[in-house]
Amino acid sequence: MNIPFDLTIFEIVFIALLLFISSSIQGLLGFGFAVIASPIIVQIEPNLVPQLLSLLGFPLALRVFYRERNQVRLSKVKPLILGRLLGGPIGLLFLLNLSERYLSICVGIIVFLAGIGSFFGWVINRNNLNSFLAGIFSGIFGMIAAIGGPPIALLYRNTKSEEFRPSVNSVFSIGILITLSLLLLSGNLLVDHLLLFLLFLPFVLFGIRVSSPFLSKVSATFIAQAVTYFSIFSGLYVILRNLN
Repeated sequence: MNIPFDLTIFEIVFIALLLFISSSIQGLLGFGFAVIASPIIVQIEPNLVPQLLSLLGFPLALRVFYRERNQVRLSKVKPLILGRLLGGPIGLLFLLNLSERYLSICVGIIVFLAGIGSFFGWVINRNNLNSFLAGIFSGIFGMIAAIGGPPIALLYRNTKSEEFRPSVNSVFSIGILITLSLLLLSGNLLVDHLLLFLLFLPFVLFGIRVSSPFLSKVSATFIAQAVTYFSIFSGLYVILRNLN
């Protein structure tokens, strides 16, 4: 039996466990899935980022968006979506022209900046121009590392969760569709990616399903801080590992 991308059984089991943990944290906090999984998976097999994480991230974002679709304020998210339409092709240029080493460094930088932004509580004033620019960077980051959240999180940091969740996940749902469409049209979304998606999807869905009872006894603030520190150190590790 040929395993896609010549992954070993150990790597398959490890990735499955990683996706289960990261999706559990996503289910509790509303973020963290790609930030946790991307810097590790890119070191195992760079060709899985962003394809596999985008495929797996889509049902997670769509689930929240569909549940809270009536609370989405289109006027607020429209500039973000327009920005992602522009940022996606720019990110694809990086993806097609950079070597695996430099793409890994880019993933490390994105994860590291996400952690630093969270640690220092960076905030960007929300207006149409800043939303458009955040959408562009979200599209670029999403295409390179499957991590489109940090630029948008800077806009919504001080926003109530009732507005944050539906707005952000509506952008993610549409943004991931843009990313996957561009990957498909450029020939960078392969059958092997789809096979791994079907293999790992149950672990992601199970992680979401058990996130509340599994992590309810642990402070959400503690987990969020742990994700922040993990992002900083894992991002820095990926950068330094690929610079040597």
